[in-house]
Amino acid sequence: MTNDTTDNSNSGTPNPEYKPDLNAEELCIAAMLRACADGELCPEGCDRLKKYLAEHPEAQAQVAFEKNLKGCCDRVMREPVCPDALRAKIHAMAGSAASMHASNEQTRQKSFWQRSPVMSAMAAVLVIAAGALIWQSSSLISMGGGLGISETTPVAYAERIGNFVAREHMRCCDESAASRKLVIDDVDQTTSYFSEKFAKPVVSPVSLTDGSEIRYYGGGDCHVPATNASGHLRFDAVGPDGQVVPLSLFIAPDPGLLGIQEGMTYVLNSTKCSEQGASLFAWVSEGVLYLLVSEADETMCSSVRGMMNAPAELRKL
Repeated sequence: MTNDTTDNSNSGTPNPEYKPDLNAEELCIAAMLRACADGELCPEGCDRLKKYLAEHPEAQAQVAFEKNLKGCCDRVMREPVCPDALRAKIHAMAGSAASMHASNEQTRQKSFWQRSPVMSAMAAVLVIAAGALIWQSSSLISMGGGLGISETTPVAYAERIGNFVAREHMRCCDESAASRKLVIDDVDQTTSYFSEKFAKPVVSPVSLTDGSEIRYYGGGDCHVPATNASGHLRFDAVGPDGQVVPLSLFIAPDPGLLGIQEGMTYVLNSTKCSEQGASLFAWVSEGVLYLLVSEADETMCSSVRGMMNAPAELRKL
């Protein structure tokens, strides 16, 4: 009778299903390269690494990369970048947690860890510390941080912001989406609301005397990239012949990423706008950035910009 539990691992019979771990050696080499860059490789590891590099000279570049990466991290992390206010809050909460006392008998109870203010304080400290790391990471990305990350160029930001406003414009041409987002029905209330929110004056659109008019659909809060507050205003421009053209005007405190000057209107390029047959214009007035998505053709485009109080002088970004 055969015993199914018998161990045949030493029988000498090869297992046809066995497959060697092809990644194990690669992982070991990668670990050695990182340890070498950190100066923590043992003598045996040094000998093995020298042999490996002799057989794979192309790996020298990986060693150089690991060393450069370590050097960059050392330079970035040399000085603390946690804001003083955040640091003080962490110290205060940690001190409060340390001052609390619980007996051994209490800590053995499951309910202690579920309700204990000590654990709540520790959790809060962890959350704040995580926030500090996120804040630091975002600072490195926006500022470069010595890691070879370049700042956002005006052209790159124009593409990013243009694609966003084009998508939002098309989405809010749909009645159901527009009614959910564009909740302020009066244009004067809308401009007053955003003037107060931005702490900067927002200019209201006007109707012209050439037979054109503009119909306000509604406005509401938006999330234009790289701004901490922004708005979306939807209009229908009506030409002398009755042609109705959907428009969207996005407004936000100018983040300065487009590098545009006041007193002129800039024509921006955006892949999404081009795909939808819309034009994109940008201008700044008293610290407020205006982004106009217009589906008007050439015969009506100038009138539309005039209704939106865009500067008459045009310039390409």
